[in-house]
Amino acid sequence: MKPIIITLLVYVAALSMALAQTTDSSDAAESATVSERARLGNQRIQIEADRRAREEQQRLEEEQARLRAEEQAKLRAQQAISRSEMAAAQNSKPGATEVTRNNDMSRTLEQLRQLGELKDDGYVSEEEFQKIKQRILDDQL
Repeated sequence: MKPIIITLLVYVAALSMALAQTTDSSDAAESATVSERARLGNQRIQIEADRRAREEQQRLEEEQARLRAEEQAKLRAQQAISRSEMAAAQNSKPGATEVTRNNDMSRTLEQLRQLGELKDDGYVSEEEFQKIKQRILDDQL
């Protein structure tokens, strides 16, 4: 009878050890899975942050390009006004000929056409357009 009891105790001990090893290996596997999930989560967060940074950089570059275009359009409008003012000053000199007046009228029409294009392209607001147009026309008189 004693050998049977000893054998049973040995089996019970072996089963207990096997069960403990199984529990340890599943704990290790679960820990590895949790660690892998955390790594993947961090990787996704980093990818999203990089994407947002690229989009923000692109938005800033587009905004800068738009502002540069607006500044150039305003500069062209101011140059057109300066040219019309110079032409008006030349016309006010005594002895201006009819040919000079016709050339000035052509320049004025060209300036108005360019101003209209700037307005149509959105570089000049309606209010700015009206003010500049009035200046050009006033200088013509």
